[in-house]
Amino acid sequence: MTDATLKFELNSFLSGNAPDDSSLIRKAPWKFAALFFVVLAVLGYFVGDYAIQSRKQELVGELQKRLDISAAGKAQVIETWLASTVEDSNRIAGNELFQLFATEINIAGGGKLPRSLNEQLPYMQNAFTNFANQDGLIGAYLIGRDGRAYLASGGAPALTEDQRAEAQEQYDRAEIRLLPIRAGNAGLVFDFLLPIRAAQSNPTDNTADVVGILLLTVPASDALSDFLKPSPYSSSEHVTRLYQETGGKYFELFPGKPPYVSATADAGIAPDAIGFRETTDSSGNSFYSSGALVDGTNLVVFQQVDSSEALASLRTYNLFVVGLAISFLVIIFTILTVIWLMLKGQNARALAHQYKEFAAQINAQRRLLGSINNTIDELIGLTDPEGRYIYANPSLARLADYPLRSIPGKTDRELFGEKAARDLAEHDRKAIATEQTVNAFVEIETRDGVRTLRVAKSRFLNEEGAFLGIVTVSSDITEYVKYQRRKEEMDRKAITVLSQMLEANDPYLSDHSLRVAQLANHISAELGLSAEVVKVINTGAHLSQIGKISIPRQIREKESRLTPKEQEIMQSHVLTSEKILSNADVDKQVLDAVTQINERLDGSGYPKGLTEADIAMPARILGMADILIARISPRSYREAIGVDEALRVFKNNPEKYDPAVVEAMVRFFETEIGAAFKANIEMKRG
Repeated sequence: MTDATLKFELNSFLSGNAPDDSSLIRKAPWKFAALFFVVLAVLGYFVGDYAIQSRKQELVGELQKRLDISAAGKAQVIETWLASTVEDSNRIAGNELFQLFATEINIAGGGKLPRSLNEQLPYMQNAFTNFANQDGLIGAYLIGRDGRAYLASGGAPALTEDQRAEAQEQYDRAEIRLLPIRAGNAGLVFDFLLPIRAAQSNPTDNTADVVGILLLTVPASDALSDFLKPSPYSSSEHVTRLYQETGGKYFELFPGKPPYVSATADAGIAPDAIGFRETTDSSGNSFYSSGALVDGTNLVVFQQVDSSEALASLRTYNLFVVGLAISFLVIIFTILTVIWLMLKGQNARALAHQYKEFAAQINAQRRLLGSINNTIDELIGLTDPEGRYIYANPSLARLADYPLRSIPGKTDRELFGEKAARDLAEHDRKAIATEQTVNAFVEIETRDGVRTLRVAKSRFLNEEGAFLGIVTVSSDITEYVKYQRRKEEMDRKAITVLSQMLEANDPYLSDHSLRVAQLANHISAELGLSAEVVKVINTGAHLSQIGKISIPRQIREKESRLTPKEQEIMQSHVLTSEKILSNADVDKQVLDAVTQINERLDGSGYPKGLTEADIAMPARILGMADILIARISPRSYREAIGVDEALRVFKNNPEKYDPAVVEAMVRFFETEIGAAFKANIEMKRG
């Protein structure tokens, strides 16, 4: 017996004698213990430092993401606000009346305005004031090339020379321009300049002549104060600060309090250095910050957080790591001391007692498992990666007709033959490839005949997860399979008898179900359907007319065409079939095939008017087979038609009948068997 086999032998037991442990007893190596303790302490220091630094990098990385996102978000909000303000102001810059007025002023040139323009001034002044008031502007001005304000909103402050100069310079620019934010009387304000183009010019043509400049002064403190407030979803220690870049220097803006604009530049912000960084302010406080530019302006939004607040959790983590390291050292020292004391005290008898108890426990477990293993009917085996048996239980040995002790080292081919070995090997490969339990059914030749096994195979791994082999658990279900086959045969006979009883009651249904089943089976073969689906179709064909047992004989055998009321009664046979088969606990696939046999792809069928997606393939096949068999049989109110004519009806109505089934039916009738079947059913219609 190999070592590997012995490990899995449940009928072998551990010895009750403890192993010799004299080699473990030594004098206490104090120098070695001290050196080992120092090495552990140094190693613990570096490991702890590495863990702390890694945690810090992780926290800083997460903080950077939050600050970057927050700063970019607030910058985007400010940018959107500025854009909406400009968009609102474009209403007056694009107003044809103001364009015409500015064009006339531009033509008149500097100096005294013509009388016609002077007469328009009060109206234009009033409209200008209403525009400014509606948009909440501090002031609005229409400035000519000479720097003169030809229109000013009511209550607007006087223009400064800088504003006039910026407006005159704007005549040479085609785009809208925002001037730097500045401190006003009541807070922060900013100006932006919009060019007014000549009347009737193309508004999308940036090259059109500029005939006037619209200078708008907008209050900014309230809006910026709201934008800079902490988000309710952000950490409370986050601070948002707004800077304006001027001449390569950054000046902080204070929307809510004087002096509104810092008089001195922030020395801690270098030009173009607005990314994530850790800095120290003039008071020596350290903080992390990340900036984001407001596109199209010289504004920068900084999101800041105090370093001590940001890394508060790191301090707790430091204490945890230090405490863990100290605890680890104390535990190691204690363990070494205890081990030394145990060895020093020559505790061999206690160890021997523990070993005996352990051996007794293991042996008891082995006896229990061995008893179960020796009595269960399931076949249990373990094979190595090469397919050779490492272990087998008595049930497997009995089935293989081999002595239990001789099975280790054998293969499935030697035990069960070539065919069974191939099947089992294929399932082994699937279990290895999928790393899942594979369930299958396998037939094995034995001296008692063919036995059917239900097999479950799974990988066997060791403690390290290394693959050792395949565990196979099998159950002999031969008798169950025989029972099922007998039951299915009895069901089939019962269905046949029931169908024959129904057909005996109705001369027009003679052999109808049988011929429908035969034709449907041939169509299924052409479509390459599985054996399970063919079984459903065959059963459904024999049960398809069962509901007609509830239809009165005078309606079933009526020689003339049915009235609408009688047709409704006749169609109710489907619901009767559904009720009978549901009570009989018939498989749902068979039930669907029977109840959907009269449905059509376009929803024109009955009883539920199902459409293509809801009609099962067995029902489509049975429906067309039922129609063809029925139509080749004559009735007093209509003549019988041939197979070819029935196929033409199917082909000409693809919205009702599945073209794939029609094509399969055509292929079948073109075969030799199909031609014989066609001749047979057409001969019987007469």
